[in-house]
Amino acid sequence: MKTGAGSVLKKCVLILAAVVSVMMLDAFTVMAAKYTTKYNGTNYKRVYDYEYYTTKVHPELAGESGEEVIKYFVKNGIPEGEQAISTFSVKSYRHANADLRKAYGKDYASYVAHYMKKGFAENRTTTGWDDKIKDPVTSYNNKSYSRVYDFYYYIGKYASVRKKYADDDYGAIKYFVKKGIKRKHQASPDFNVLWYYNANPTLRVICGQTWSRYYEYYQKKGYKKGKITACPNLVDPISYYKYGSKKIDLSKIYDFEFFTKNNASAYKYWKKQDDAGAIKYFVKTGMLAGMRGNAEYDSTSSAYRKAKKKVFPYLKDNEYALADILSSKTKYLILVNQGKHMVYVFTGERYNWEKIMSFPCVVGAPSTPTGVGSFRIFLKRTYFTTNHDSAKCWYFSVFNGDQGFHSVIYDMSETPVHLIDGSLGVSISHGCVRVGLSNAKWIFDTVPIGTRVKVYNRPW
Repeated sequence: MKTGAGSVLKKCVLILAAVVSVMMLDAFTVMAAKYTTKYNGTNYKRVYDYEYYTTKVHPELAGESGEEVIKYFVKNGIPEGEQAISTFSVKSYRHANADLRKAYGKDYASYVAHYMKKGFAENRTTTGWDDKIKDPVTSYNNKSYSRVYDFYYYIGKYASVRKKYADDDYGAIKYFVKKGIKRKHQASPDFNVLWYYNANPTLRVICGQTWSRYYEYYQKKGYKKGKITACPNLVDPISYYKYGSKKIDLSKIYDFEFFTKNNASAYKYWKKQDDAGAIKYFVKTGMLAGMRGNAEYDSTSSAYRKAKKKVFPYLKDNEYALADILSSKTKYLILVNQGKHMVYVFTGERYNWEKIMSFPCVVGAPSTPTGVGSFRIFLKRTYFTTNHDSAKCWYFSVFNGDQGFHSVIYDMSETPVHLIDGSLGVSISHGCVRVGLSNAKWIFDTVPIGTRVKVYNRPW
């Protein structure tokens, strides 16, 4: 009898256990259904936990169905970079993985997708870097700036940079290279470009105020000389002029501070502390105009004249001296010296002109002078007919009103064969600059519209 009662009791216990198991399974099934990690066919179980998300991040969503909460996370939480599980923070994932930052920027959805597909298997860092970027980049376009740039130093020094790029090391290095260098930003405790500039007169001669060249030089070679020390003022202001391989000492007649402070047109070089630019301006413009370079010697002094001869050994051909300070919108420049009745054609650029042609010309008569000044060729005509001579002038390149270069005078034939007046080297025109037919055609065919024409009147 006892045995039978025990057997019945045992069966009851087994039945009860089975019922409880079924009930628990049903409860778990319900909970699983309630707290689903799937949305639109994608399972977010590696980056999302209902309890964590509704407890730690959005307690106002507690009690909402699992479908509604996962939908909210995907639609709102992921784009905002919200953490939805203890084992994965998308912000840490972004901060800890430089290659992903380069690829995805601030597109948090791409980080989440990458982790679920690859990052989990790669065992990448997913937590612990929410508030700081790990190993911020110091290269841009495959070029390293590590010796002149430190991300945290840079954003710490400049509030405007910090405001925009505190969470974007790729954006910060791009900004530094594209704009910060031009603005002489200090982006590392080891490199101050103004101190480096002030301390190195040889570099100032080579680099002028092209600031990127100082960063580049220090990055490649300068760092080997050790840490840069404070240097708030120019060391050894430049007082020599380098012309090709020649180095001409002008210290006897030139002083940077005196010249820039006592000549209004040169004061900008003092404001910029641009001694390389100032000495070039003194030579190219100041000496030709007789500007005083220091307190001791003026332009009439023997020392000044001797220095001028050294700098301009070609002063017998003063068209070079004049051309050097001029610029042109094209690679050509034309000078017309009315006093010598000569045309000079140069090719190159400002401070680097090469004379390629020179030939005689006719300029305006005293009653109809050729305009003096700086002009540009703006119109070309194959020929025009003169009213006063009933003749033709060929290859007309206009630079000042109705004045321009054209050939000497021919008759009304269809081609320039019969010459009426071939005079050159005199002042008899109505204002135009007459030249030989071949020279007029060369200017017409070769020298483009926009070329600067300088007309002046000197006897030398």
